[in-house]
Amino acid sequence: MKIVIVGGGAIGRLFGSYLARAENEVTLLDISSEVVGAMQHDGIGVVVNGEGDPDSVTPVPVKAVSDPQLVTASELVLLMVKSNSTRVATESVAHLVNPDCPLLCVQTGLGNIEAIEHVIAREHIIAGITFMSGTALGGSKIRYGRSGKTYIGELDGTITERVQKIANVFEASGITTQVVRRILGRLWCKVIVFSAINPVSSILKVPNGCLTSKMESVTLMKRLLDEGKEVAEAHGVDLVYTDLYELLFDSCQKSASNLSSMLQDILNENPSEIDAQNGAICAYARKYNIDVPTHQTMVELVKLLEKWRPGMEQF
Repeated sequence: MKIVIVGGGAIGRLFGSYLARAENEVTLLDISSEVVGAMQHDGIGVVVNGEGDPDSVTPVPVKAVSDPQLVTASELVLLMVKSNSTRVATESVAHLVNPDCPLLCVQTGLGNIEAIEHVIAREHIIAGITFMSGTALGGSKIRYGRSGKTYIGELDGTITERVQKIANVFEASGITTQVVRRILGRLWCKVIVFSAINPVSSILKVPNGCLTSKMESVTLMKRLLDEGKEVAEAHGVDLVYTDLYELLFDSCQKSASNLSSMLQDILNENPSEIDAQNGAICAYARKYNIDVPTHQTMVELVKLLEKWRPGMEQF
């Protein structure tokens, strides 16, 4: 399959490495000339789990470009950018999207589908979430994080030939994938869970596995889950996972040694996705007059982390 991946960060490179090794025609699109140049020259450098040396990599050749106009045709567009780049990224590849080339949005945040709809027709959009993870290293290298399942589905809940075809391509590439009817409910579940994991790990600056080792952090994350669940229920969301606590602990344990994506952003001095996660939950809470003080506190603390970098003047 001819696939364009928009976003050369950790998850974009991870999917790109799987899909390219399975002999799909993969093109990575990213605004960073440094990352694109590294991928053009070296491919995607995959550091295998358990390998301590980031120079010991398995290279996966891929095409990579910075100018989206250089890509003229595709069978699938995979949108894998940070939520704050969703609309601009969608506009850059809108010329590729048509009935024969849907856009599959794989992002952990609320409001992305709505942003995409401002650019392309809803019927061309497919939603997805993944529990795979990786860590972006220097250049085009990536370290595998946790293995996990990827879920994709049509926004209206139907099982279509096109979504099944994508799942088959992913499966053949080693990406464990399930087609589901309630993809938006699953998205909300993941956002609620990661709105507990991401900010707490970022504030404490610890790997995910540490979060379940202390009662104080467990209690804090449970409050975040409870507030998020109340907001989702008020919004009429069909939460697929009946036990979000189990999903939280499972996610932390399976990614015990990983740094959360939000913590990676903080450490790399990049904008985080706090607005699309905890911030979005706060926005829905205001709509329904629900108090979410723990989420609001997380938003304020992470925004302070973004503004006060090590070595910067604070006054």
